[in-house]
Amino acid sequence: MLKKLWLSYRQWYIKYSGFSNEKEKEDLSYFRDKLFVSILILTLALSLLSYIPSAGMAVALDKWFVFVIDTVAVLVMMFLVFNKQMRLTTKKTIFSVNLFVLSFALIIDLGLNGSGTILLFMLSVLITLYSGKKAGVNSVIVSAIFYGIVLFIDYAKWIDIRFFTESPIEVLFVVFINNVLFGMLTVLSVSFLIDRLHNVLLKENELQEELLEKHKNVVIAKERAEQSDQLKSAFMANMSHEIRTPMYGILGCAELLKGYHEDDEEYQEYVKVVEGSGNELLDVITDILNISKIETGHMTVKTSLFNVNDCIEATYKAFLPQAELKQVQFTLNNFISEKDFQINSDSDKLTAVLKHLIENALKYTSKGDSILLSCGFDNSTSQLRFHLKDTGVGIPEDKIETIFLPFYQVDVANRQALHGSGIGLSISKAYIEMLGGNLVLESEIGEGTAFSFCIAVDLENTNPS
Repeated sequence: MLKKLWLSYRQWYIKYSGFSNEKEKEDLSYFRDKLFVSILILTLALSLLSYIPSAGMAVALDKWFVFVIDTVAVLVMMFLVFNKQMRLTTKKTIFSVNLFVLSFALIIDLGLNGSGTILLFMLSVLITLYSGKKAGVNSVIVSAIFYGIVLFIDYAKWIDIRFFTESPIEVLFVVFINNVLFGMLTVLSVSFLIDRLHNVLLKENELQEELLEKHKNVVIAKERAEQSDQLKSAFMANMSHEIRTPMYGILGCAELLKGYHEDDEEYQEYVKVVEGSGNELLDVITDILNISKIETGHMTVKTSLFNVNDCIEATYKAFLPQAELKQVQFTLNNFISEKDFQINSDSDKLTAVLKHLIENALKYTSKGDSILLSCGFDNSTSQLRFHLKDTGVGIPEDKIETIFLPFYQVDVANRQALHGSGIGLSISKAYIEMLGGNLVLESEIGEGTAFSFCIAVDLENTNPS
């Protein structure tokens, strides 16, 4: 139902605005314009849905400045959507400026407790998608200048803004620097992936003339994938969906392209690069968003009753093929006696912890090494205990204290050109502490590494059978 509603809404606007959906072009700018149109009309729809509760809350809390700026932002969005004479380039500029002003206003009035900083981060990604790398980098620079002005005003004590007193300048400095760095990393990554995808599309057009005849069907299928994977979620309600949605469209397009020129190894290699880079970037973006939420205190625990044995077994089986491919012995010793051991905790966070720790173990092991995952329930402390031991390269003693810092990686003589975002262990440690436990690391160079952690379990909500 939502899909049909969206299709009719989008088709109406294309007809209303005169934006052609029939004539396909090889120029990347055409696809950027097409994406912008979808973003614009979706933003209006979601803005109207969120305006009434947000405006009502602002009035109830006597936040008249927020009420005014929200009202102006919605009116500008309506003006952009219904103005048929204005060029798309001008609309992009006004759209970006409108959201910039809204973000700045929310930060000034609400501080770090509002959604202004997240909106600025999301806006840099959107600008990169519909205007290109240069515009995306410029948007991050604009954000950095704004943050710098805010810090200078705070330091000079020119204006008495409420959140200056609530957050020390040192905290503001760290948060603002992280926001700028995360924004620049995401913009550069997204622009790199888009450039790769564009090169693949050009290669596709050069290889076969017949693909041009079928291009219309490919675009229609690509739009359906984007609409189901990109545009089915409300990106104003969930910022992580806003960033993931365009990535799903790119991966969907790569999946469609795999069906063409199956005998052309070079073409298929290009598509694999796009697909692999897309999945890696999606994981990095998810981890960056999670670590950002953790650092700003917005990450919450969502408890539910689930079978912990199923969770452990599923995670183990997911990584077993990878271990076998590397010829690493991966063993699970589950000492939880009950087959259906129900616990009341956050299954997603427990799964994420196991995933990051196993990935780390696999990354630093090679042929002939072994990994042992042990787990059990301690009745005396009402805790689930986990122990993951590998016989890999190990961690230097002087690096053990810093290994859990975000974006920090141990340099092990550039072993096999290891790569990664460097925040998996930071997220794992934070999640374990949120679940009422602690993470202990023991390691020795050349001998391997062992991680031990526990999570608290409420006996009243635990139902082993």
